[in-house]
Amino acid sequence: MAERISGHGTLSRTLVGVTASVALLIGLVTAGLTVRWIQLRGIGTDDTPFHVDPSGSQSPAPTGPCADQACNYLVLGSDSRAGLSADEYGTNDDIGGTSRADTIMLVHTDPRLRKAIVLSFPRDLWVEIPGKGHARINTAFEGGVEHGGPRLTAQTVANLTGLPIDHYLYVDLNGFRNIVDTLGGVDMCIPAYHVNTPGWLPATAPDGQPTQVYVGDVGRIADLNAGLNIAPGCQRLDGKHALAYVRARHLPCDHIPDFARIGRQQQFLRAVVNQMLKPGVVVKAPSYVAPILQGLRRDAGFLPSDLVYLVGQLRGLSTGAVDFRVVPSVAASEGEKSVLKMVPTARRIFDAIRDGRPIGGIGTRLLGTPPSEANTTVAVIDARSRGKAVEVEDMLGDAGFDISPGILGVEEKPADVHRAAILFRPGGDAYAKVVGAYLPNLPQIESGSLRGAHAAIVVPASYVPAPPEQEGAGGADAECPTSLG
Repeated sequence: MAERISGHGTLSRTLVGVTASVALLIGLVTAGLTVRWIQLRGIGTDDTPFHVDPSGSQSPAPTGPCADQACNYLVLGSDSRAGLSADEYGTNDDIGGTSRADTIMLVHTDPRLRKAIVLSFPRDLWVEIPGKGHARINTAFEGGVEHGGPRLTAQTVANLTGLPIDHYLYVDLNGFRNIVDTLGGVDMCIPAYHVNTPGWLPATAPDGQPTQVYVGDVGRIADLNAGLNIAPGCQRLDGKHALAYVRARHLPCDHIPDFARIGRQQQFLRAVVNQMLKPGVVVKAPSYVAPILQGLRRDAGFLPSDLVYLVGQLRGLSTGAVDFRVVPSVAASEGEKSVLKMVPTARRIFDAIRDGRPIGGIGTRLLGTPPSEANTTVAVIDARSRGKAVEVEDMLGDAGFDISPGILGVEEKPADVHRAAILFRPGGDAYAKVVGAYLPNLPQIESGSLRGAHAAIVVPASYVPAPPEQEGAGGADAECPTSLG
């Protein structure tokens, strides 16, 4: 039976959030510091050696630190409720008593490219799991971290991609919350087109069956299965609310829930990168290392000193030094199971990573889903704005956009544009609509003069920023950004 509520949602039966990627991205902005962290070597480690090659491959394990060579890290997050309130999140018995890796990412670092590539694997991707046959990729982790889950998942990913896995990082729900709280929270700007209250929302009944629950709060963004209930707009998310946001799969524009969730994970991680690259935050980074490592599990070969590379290669660079991709796949069926199947173009991503070549645009689009903010590059044109251009760039950074082009001079403004506007490349209206959700009421103008960006914001002194949570920007009348594919 449905019930009427006004407040936070019920426990979730689905999905973990971005997980240990947060710790990696701490690394991406803290190394290069010559701090020795030898005393941290044993925190959160597994004792057995870890290096996984594709089946039949004879590639040698790394002979030196990742500071000197390309490395692949498997980042895993499970839906384990260990350490969390049973009233709020339920127990592991509520999710069948087994662990699943509902977040699987391969993070590739390469000194030649001076870039990190974060490649997401949809949890429902249909793959061959060694010793088990074909199944959804997240079932490879069912043994959990204590019973070979990381190694079997790594072998599955290695066989699928042809890429060796050098290290792994794992975190559960409670670990993710603690990592975000260690950072002091994450600044996020969240678009108002997600607003879905008041109204009836999908939920899960105590017997595990789907139901509908009425949420009476006005103007909120809610996903009851993820425990999400927040306002739109710019805010600082603590661990609890950040976890709920990256786990959400049932928001108004989520036409393909798993892809929409991956897009929000990428957005969140880009916002973390943007926040950590700020000079005032970089200097605090060493103090984060110990508490973050305590919230993770990792292989014994992944030393705290390895973080020196993960940061040193990117310190002083821009948000564009982190490249987000997803394994291209399409919806399919296997018997009664709804799954995703990889498309052939995915091989081009794997080959480019292996050979140290640029990937191009493959894997930046999520089928039936608007472009992720993380893969939308935005410049800001300061048209004598008297400081307002900086405010706009800060907001875009908190929204998780790639702001690597920076703030450009007034000479970059088209001569026929005389007011605040969103410029976009020919054929790039989908990207303009994503940007427009954060800058409502600005005209969107096609321009052939953009260089190195999907969109650019012209900011004159007359511009009065309108926050994305403004009245009329969200709710039932809001228009979803254009989906790709």
